[in-house]
Amino acid sequence: MKIGIRWQIAMLLTAMVAACGNNENAASQNDEAPTSRAGLIQDRFTVHFSNYDHQETLSRLLEALDRRDLTVFAVIDHKAGAEDVDLTLPPMTLVIFGNPRAGTPLMIAEPLTGAELPLRALVYDLEGQTQLALTGTDFLQRYFKLDDQSELLGKIGETLKTISKETTGG
Repeated sequence: MKIGIRWQIAMLLTAMVAACGNNENAASQNDEAPTSRAGLIQDRFTVHFSNYDHQETLSRLLEALDRRDLTVFAVIDHKAGAEDVDLTLPPMTLVIFGNPRAGTPLMIAEPLTGAELPLRALVYDLEGQTQLALTGTDFLQRYFKLDDQSELLGKIGETLKTISKETTGG
């Protein structure tokens, strides 16, 4: 499969996932949606500046995940993908990870969380600063109405905070 087709499939899947959110239930949940790009990013992800360069941040992230026996399902080097089609992109690496013991109860409670799980971490450089973005558990709880999963989401959130501190040195 050529990379061009991969990008097309990814864009199609993204559009399909977005369309899944356009039901009556999602519309009522989005009443509180942020209106600015920065607000949307902070709502959907927690973003942290790193004290390290891209490669060191990525290495520290993978080590933090390994220490917790979290499964790394994929590591996607977006910069390399761009270079394959003769385009330039600053360093940007997506890590898809999780723990089926934690994710499965969320998907049982609300199957559409399967479109958001496993969790994601994006290590990227923006204006010379390496940053780490992690899936926001508050977003998951609010968007999917997982109130009965508050304890589990709280534990996941605390783990992500610890991973972020270990990864970024913050």
